Amino acid sequence: MYSLVEEASQVLREPPPVFDFDNPPEDPKEIASKMAETMEKFGGLGLSANQCGLPYRMFVMRTMREGDEESKVEPYFNPELVRVSQETDMMKEGCLSFPDIYLMIKRSKTVELKYQDAEGKEHQIMLDGLGARCVQHEIDHLNGIIFLQRASRLKIERALKARKKERKKRLDYEKRVQLAKYFKSLQAKNAEESNDEGEVSGDNSVSQDT
Repeated sequence: MYSLVEEASQVLREPPPVFDFDNPPEDPKEIASKMAETMEKFGGLGLSANQCGLPYRMFVMRTMREGDEESKVEPYFNPELVRVSQETDMMKEGCLSFPDIYLMIKRSKTVELKYQDAEGKEHQIMLDGLGARCVQHEIDHLNGIIFLQRASRLKIERALKARKKERKKRLDYEKRVQLAKYFKSLQAKNAEESNDEGEVSGDNSVSQDT
């Protein structure tokens, strides 16, 4: 499994080179497996290699193809958008590299994607809806573009304020939970000490016959 780079990292602003299947720097299947594991751990729908500090043009994404019984995480090496629709929609997006920030982003509704799988085989597919949006988000990453660049300054400022408020709320909640646990343990300790004192008092009592 990999770690995520910090949101201020320059790696996120630099497009990684094409993955060379003729002379692979690492086993592509191993990369894909670790990337999928990392994405699953952090609860994402997609994850690009440079988000993990890896200098490879690839990403993984959870997808569900026609005929599949359940969704699965698949790798996309050297992805390229062949065509994007003129029709667009607005939807709220988040990003594992920028936790707790959510922005309304405009994307094309459908895309045609060309890529290679972990064995280097080429594929060309059409995606729409959430899949198309996720692909565009990840390819932005691979082009050195972060999703904040797709939003206005005002929207970013509002999102940052909302994140600050949410994090404070979360911190306050965690503090209350910790405080409640402390008082509960204190009560248990006091009850235990009271029981011990009662037992000692009982042992020290002397019965008298008359």
